[in-house]
Parts: sequence; structure tokens; C-alpha cells
Amino acid sequence: MHRPARFTTGEFAALCGVSKHTLFHYDAVGVLSPAEKGENGYRYYTPAQLELFQVIAALKELDMPLAQIRSYLDRRSPAELVALLEEEQAELTRRLRRLEQMRRFMAGRAELTRQAMACTPGVVTEQEQPRRCYAVTPADGLTDAQEFARALARHTRYCTQHGVVSPYPMASLLPAEAARREDWNGYTHCCTRIPRPRKDLELFTAPAGRYLTLCHAGGFDTVHESYRRLLEEAERRNLQLGEWFLEDVLLDELCVQGYEQYLLQLSILILPTERCPEGRHLV
Repeated sequence: MHRPARFTTGEFAALCGVSKHTLFHYDAVGVLSPAEKGENGYRYYTPAQLELFQVIAALKELDMPLAQIRSYLDRRSPAELVALLEEEQAELTRRLRRLEQMRRFMAGRAELTRQAMACTPGVVTEQEQPRRCYAVTPADGLTDAQEFARALARHTRYCTQHGVVSPYPMASLLPAEAARREDWNGYTHCCTRIPRPRKDLELFTAPAGRYLTLCHAGGFDTVHESYRRLLEEAERRNLQLGEWFLEDVLLDELCVQGYEQYLLQLSILILPTERCPEGRHLV
């Protein structure tokens, strides 16, 4: 069968399934240049260059930059190919691990958001809760929005540095005594719930047990009203409470606009009548 010894840029681009501009770009960066450039300005490619293009396409599938492809092509050998593929395989494994982490995050956040949408704000309930672990950072002196932003930024950096990826929005710790004094600047820690304890993190552990809870709609500016309600309800029911209030954000900026739209859940451990130790710890 007769085959032309060379192809024009348009013909070669059609064979490769790309545009002529792609071939112009490959030529400019030195990855794949025409085998011949005629005096009339026409560019010509040979049949053998089709296989070279397929090599380039395969390497691009690995998200390899063109500069790296050019470097490899200049020194390619069987040993270089093995080294390259092993390196790319390791990178792909890291990427797959990250994608799986993201998949779990999205699935978890979707489920938590569905649960939050089913909450009825303003209703005080008693709920059984499992043992929960939180990564914590100090947040003393939350006297205004500026200090809160600084504490949030410090907590976010801490979680990033320690590889904490959690579908749970941020939470805060407020000592029960601060709430009784109506010290609404008395928060001590920012928290992020994690699935299991880790020795490399400072932790707060909320023990399994029965909790007095209330979902608060209206954001942080009016949350003190819900704290008062919980304390009043605890007194009315003659309940003995634990040492800490957990303030979990259920709906945040990811799905609502502005702090006033946030949905918060306040909860505090109900102690047994014999006043057993609460069992929490900060380490």
C-alpha cells in the first residue's frame, strides 16, 4: 500500500486527533518538531513521528509537564523508562489517596448536612451520644470578631499542619462556669471532631453518655440566649451537668450566607446522680 513519506501539519494533526495549534505549541517548546520545514514555510512530519506523538500523549496522561517530557525524551532509555514509571506510580498512589480522602470528606459532609437540616431549632432534648474526640487549639480571650478570626486561623493552620481532614465543621469549648457567669467571651478552645484519637494531637474527649442539647438558629450573636435556656432547663429538671459545653457548628459558610444563618448545636453532659467524674481530658 502506498503511504506518503511525509504529512503536512494539517494531515498530521488529523492523524493524531489534535489541532494544528497543539503541534505548533509542541514545536515551540521543543517536544515534537516537524522533521522538515520547506522553503515555502510548510512543515512536514514523518510516519515515524506518529509513534513519538503517542509516547508524548501517554506521558501527558500521567499529567507530566511538557518540560519534563522533553527532558525524558532527550535521555530516554529502558532504564530511564522504568525509573520514570516507578516515580509516576508513586505519585499516582499519593493522588489516589488524596482523592479517596476527599471522597470521604464529601460523603461525610453531605450526611452531616442532611442531619442538620432535620434539626428543629429551639427545642431542648436529652440525647445519648457516643464518645467523641476533638483536635483542639487554645482560643482564650475571644473578646470580639477580630480575636475569633485569629483563633480560627490558628486552629485551621494547626489542623492543616497535622493532616486533620474532617467533614465536621469547627466546634468550640465553653466552660459551664463561664456560661453560669454569663461570660460569653470565656471560650477556651477551638475544636475539630476527628474519627479516632491521635497521639500527635492535643485532644478533648467528650465521653459517651446522656447530653442536654439544643440547636440554635441565628448565629453567634444570639447564642447566649440558648445557653441561658439550657441552664434554666437543667435547673428545672434538677440535672447535674458536666464541666464543658460543646458548641458544634452544624451549618456554616459552606452552605449558608453569613454568621447569622449558622446553625449551632449546644450540648453538655448530664452527670449521674452520684456525680461520677465526667471523664473528659485535655492532653
